[in-house]
Amino acid sequence: MACPRFISLSVACCRFSWGPLLRLLLIGRRSAVRKARGWMGGLGVAAWVVAGMQSMPAAALDQPCPYGEAGTSQEAVILLYHRFGEDDVPSTNIRLAQFAEHLRLLREGGYRVLDLEQMIRAWIAGCPLPARSVAITVDDGYRSFARHGWPMLKAVGFPVTVFISTDAADQGGRRMMTWQEIRELVREGVKIGHHGAAHLHMIEAGTAAARADILRASARFRAKLGFVPKLFAYPYGEYDPELAAVVRGQGFLAALAQFSSVLGPGERRYWLPRFALNEHYGAPERVRLVLSAHAFPVAGVTPEDPVVAPRSNPPQLRVLFSRPLPGLARLGCYASHEGAIAVTVLEGGRGFSARPHLPMPPGRQRINCTLPHPGGGWYWFGRFFYVPGGRLD
Repeated sequence: MACPRFISLSVACCRFSWGPLLRLLLIGRRSAVRKARGWMGGLGVAAWVVAGMQSMPAAALDQPCPYGEAGTSQEAVILLYHRFGEDDVPSTNIRLAQFAEHLRLLREGGYRVLDLEQMIRAWIAGCPLPARSVAITVDDGYRSFARHGWPMLKAVGFPVTVFISTDAADQGGRRMMTWQEIRELVREGVKIGHHGAAHLHMIEAGTAAARADILRASARFRAKLGFVPKLFAYPYGEYDPELAAVVRGQGFLAALAQFSSVLGPGERRYWLPRFALNEHYGAPERVRLVLSAHAFPVAGVTPEDPVVAPRSNPPQLRVLFSRPLPGLARLGCYASHEGAIAVTVLEGGRGFSARPHLPMPPGRQRINCTLPHPGGGWYWFGRFFYVPGGRLD
């Protein structure tokens, strides 16, 4: 079965993860990141052991698992929006009629829309999540969220986390929320996330500039809201392992990127996936596909670093599963700059590799892979790549 075009043209990617055995080895570890290269099962997939990568004991929640035994998996879909009803900026906008339809699908489709931070804490602790778990996020702090997005969410009782760039809140302007508006949202129950100060291209700016930007934003959050948010979202979804180490070093609970994958047991805590939705990728049929997506049983992924060096362009994506998957002949992978790309299934259905034929051009690039799920919907895996030298938007 060919992948639907809504999936093959999806707007984001990246993933690195581990299976249950490695997670057990890492539970409770709080030491700094250390790399240990190995080769797993002779399959040509490099293994990177990262202390404290995801899991910690449930006691780290300081409470029982918040959802009890309401679910048996650790899967969730995290949605990302930016603007609401700003139809002159279609690349980051969702039309209000589209958003109303998304909320109807969530309300009538049996989905559990969860508070993002509580859900991530449960996921970190290894707690089960409810079936059909979803979280909603919004980036940047556009005023159209306060005017349109939040009233629509509030009307249906759905929680939301808004990631604020503090320079924009300081400067105000016609399209950006002020601190007064943000404080009013907090009083009404909106959760606030950390999006840095200047909305930097952090890979290009470097770790020193990124650290300074995060510290400056934290000072503004403390001054204007009285707290520093526990969750961070990378501007433009751009990250690499060095930036992730900076974010972790600042004490954040987790960090979110912007690539199309399902939050699953093996995801990386400091670059969690989100499905970005806009006018073009917000059609109801695509949103249904997103909401029905499942996580592949990923045990390891290379390359870990999404930054593509000239000598490794195009990159080869290798994915190892924690258990064999049947039906991999129906697996499809798609590169944002090329379309469908060749896939090689590893022996015994224990994973796959995929590589574009053409070099990736400068800027943000993606590879998305999908496979029909036996219970309906799709396994959906994505990875973000970044080729330096592109025009900064």
